[in-house]
Amino acid sequence: MTKKAAAFALALCTIGCTLTGCKGGNSTEGEIMLPIYGAEEISYEVATAQTMDISETKSMGAIIGYPYAQNLYYPAGAQIISFNAVKGRSVAEGDILAELDSSDLDYEINNQQTVVNTAYASAYSSESARLKYEIEKSKLDMMLAEKEKYVIRAPYDGIITYINRANAGSEVKGGDVCCTIAEEDKVSIYIDGGDANKVRFGQNVIVKIDGEEYEATCVMAPDIAPNTASGSAAKRAVFELGEGVMDKIREENALAISAGWATVYATTEKKNVLAVPDTAVKTVGSSSSVTLVDGEERFRLSVSIGESLGGYTEILNGIAEGDLVIADGSGTFTSDLKEDENDGEWGGEWNGEWNGEWNGEWNGEWNGERPER
Repeated sequence: MTKKAAAFALALCTIGCTLTGCKGGNSTEGEIMLPIYGAEEISYEVATAQTMDISETKSMGAIIGYPYAQNLYYPAGAQIISFNAVKGRSVAEGDILAELDSSDLDYEINNQQTVVNTAYASAYSSESARLKYEIEKSKLDMMLAEKEKYVIRAPYDGIITYINRANAGSEVKGGDVCCTIAEEDKVSIYIDGGDANKVRFGQNVIVKIDGEEYEATCVMAPDIAPNTASGSAAKRAVFELGEGVMDKIREENALAISAGWATVYATTEKKNVLAVPDTAVKTVGSSSSVTLVDGEERFRLSVSIGESLGGYTEILNGIAEGDLVIADGSGTFTSDLKEDENDGEWGGEWNGEWNGEWNGEWNGEWNGERPER
């Protein structure tokens, strides 16, 4: 069946269902609206659906910083005794960054130590006494390990990239972030948020820092975010320059690094796809369509679309290569196409009634009015 014949058939089915109130499925594949008559009197710009390569380069603001930084958390609600974390400060492994008052825990530890001492005195008198001593000693060890957490230390040599400022005497909640630390040589270019979805893992990009351009590769992206990633880490794209490049930039242009900003240029490309200009595609909700040009007649066809790049939209199905579609801005007018022949048959008059059958023929004329129900 030709596209035109399919258009008439589906258009009439649509009219029939509208007039009789019948309900069909939710599928819109192959949906074609009524043909547009009198279109030969209007100049439409048209384009040819063709197989081509489409691409688009997008620029995105990026951060120069520490995407792999580690948060350090307060172990419990308590009062601050000292707070030594300073943003931008380099620290050595073991340095004390904050200390919490552990008075309540110390009291429990002292009581448990007494219990352990008593149990130890009779530990070798029987097997059950020895077991009791080991249980109580284990409880004490856990309390002492918990007390260690009340002193927050740098887990490795690094730099403080964020602090949740607190003063001595103030109260904090368990689970709150104390500060964030990163290894100094792990500075990278990264994007947090929605723009991170515009790049893919392994994609090559151009990074501009202080007017200079560098080649880089995306080494982390939302499309392969680890299952353990949460919060901003799940919506982050990280870019790695060539070996030694970032170290060189840090040495030669420390001010650019300290400014903390870069621009990423990412080019998305699809090769050998069927595409039409963006202006040819009309999308409402999740449904898209194009208007097919057949001689002096026009038919609205439902299509499935892929990516839109560089002013063109990928067509997955619905039309074929060589089909003409209305596309404002394409520069080709239908007035140049009036010599095209109409290879279908159409004639007669429609009286506004529908008998429930379609035999492939159409008779009559539709006056544009819909009968009252």
